[in-house]
Amino acid sequence: MQDVRFRVFSTLLLSVATFVSIPGAVAALIWWLMAGGISTVKTSRYALIFIGIVGLVSLLVEISGGDGLSYFIRMSVILLIAFWAFAHQSPGEFMDLTVWAAGNKRGFELGLVAEVTLQAINSIRDDIDRIKVALTLKDRRSGIRGLLPAAFVLIITHLSRAEDQADLLVVRGYRNGGSWCPAFPKNTRDIAGGIGAILVLLVAFIPIRDIFILLL
Repeated sequence: MQDVRFRVFSTLLLSVATFVSIPGAVAALIWWLMAGGISTVKTSRYALIFIGIVGLVSLLVEISGGDGLSYFIRMSVILLIAFWAFAHQSPGEFMDLTVWAAGNKRGFELGLVAEVTLQAINSIRDDIDRIKVALTLKDRRSGIRGLLPAAFVLIITHLSRAEDQADLLVVRGYRNGGSWCPAFPKNTRDIAGGIGAILVLLVAFIPIRDIFILLL
């Protein structure tokens, strides 16, 4: 989805549908597959790692007497949807969304926080990749145990960057709000995807048998 409004709207509806019922989770997974979600998993190695962690937690829940299978299905689908939404994110679009929704004062502030946060996440991911390359070149382990010594330096570095960004905003005279003109691409596929997300939500709340009765 190119329009961030439809993407966020669809992500929220699909997440609610997945949380509500297993049929909603299955319908959301079908929507995710039709939206090309499988390509986002192939390009993100972290998706399978998080799903593996969810699998371990689900196994513990099942062993302790809970419904681990239901938990695994729902959380896995929610993670897949989240990675799909994050993979289509582009710089500046959350500023467009918040200013469109809340105006140039409060919306600008919310958008600025969102954009800075996403920039920090991308920066951390790039730094981790560089650290792993450096450890490999030094013939040292690049697994979790190898990354732990660098984690402290990474945290300090990003705290320092956050402080520098705050100082830069102050120096440039930033107070409250700002001027921003939202722009959204037009795409009929985004509208179709949003309608599909609404149908998925209906599947989550209405039993499948009742849906067939309504169609007939």
